[in-house]
Amino acid sequence: MPTMTINGVEIYFERHGDSGEPLVLVHGYTGDVTDWRHQLPAFSSTHRMLIFDLRGHGRSQAPADRASYSVGRMADDTEALVADVGFDRYHLLGHSMGGAIVQEIALRSPARLISLTLEDTSYRFGLGRNEQIARWTAMRHRLAEEQGMPAVAALPPVAPPPPHLTPERQAETNARLARMSPDAFIGAWKYALEDWPGTEDRASRIAAPTLVICGDLDAGLVGASKKLAALIPGAELAMIAEAGHSPQFECPDAFNAALRRHLDRNAGATPK
Repeated sequence: MPTMTINGVEIYFERHGDSGEPLVLVHGYTGDVTDWRHQLPAFSSTHRMLIFDLRGHGRSQAPADRASYSVGRMADDTEALVADVGFDRYHLLGHSMGGAIVQEIALRSPARLISLTLEDTSYRFGLGRNEQIARWTAMRHRLAEEQGMPAVAALPPVAPPPPHLTPERQAETNARLARMSPDAFIGAWKYALEDWPGTEDRASRIAAPTLVICGDLDAGLVGASKKLAALIPGAELAMIAEAGHSPQFECPDAFNAALRRHLDRNAGATPK
């Protein structure tokens, strides 16, 4: 199992593809490398791909320190792993919470990025501000503490699944959640999704050629995606029809086509 110690944490990673510009994919909250299974065959023949499990997710180590699951700390992990595998400049894509992570990297290390893709993410999450979401979150966190993550995974969904999310994928997602560390589950929600200050006042400084991509059924993030595209100079917006929060595996053909256009258009792009 390929792992590397990054900032004191064992990080699981995979490399795919032998030639082409590097492409780094960063999954979202409660995700893992399997989120990209439909992108590997589509892009590994033209790009050197790096996928990995964020700290506390998938097969990576889960620190007990819940405050260590901040966006900034996970951005540190990502940049250190990318450097250790030998990528200099690279295309970078982040999904949901991963979108926050890659925005921070785009702002702190603009010379390293060939292009940026932001998938179903936001310029700010602030989920604790919504009273209904706050109550639902508190219940799930209490259940995780008292009964463990299998009890959280067994909860019924709060909304109907999007039309192209298969029952098999939903079962896999639930099984993955059941294996997750309560520390990572609670810590990443609080210190990444709730406490991240966002980029509303900084996104205009993102210099990398940017694609903002979003499922048109992802009601909570459609507006945020449109605003991100407006905030980032020259950003392109691509809406994926009939997709919810994860078009990369709900509607992979449409997602891959949009990403392919973006990567091809910006191949060899130099920093501004």
